Amino acid sequence: MPQQKLTIVPVTLHKQKENNPATVPVAPYSNPTCRIKTGNTEITFFNGVDVHIIQTIMRELKDR
Repeated sequence: MPQQKLTIVPVTLHKQKENNPATVPVAPYSNPTCRIKTGNTEITFFNGVDVHIIQTIMRELKDR
């Protein structure tokens, strides 16, 4: 079975308060490294996140 090559990019996760809307605006000085849109979900990656977080997100997207 051929393996699909995945590209790993760093991301940053920000805590979200419960009373905030589902979308948190990004600071104007932050430029996303990568953005993935699938269905009603949008994932934005920024520099500096741990590789294990990225791998977990990619695994979850693959298993959908």
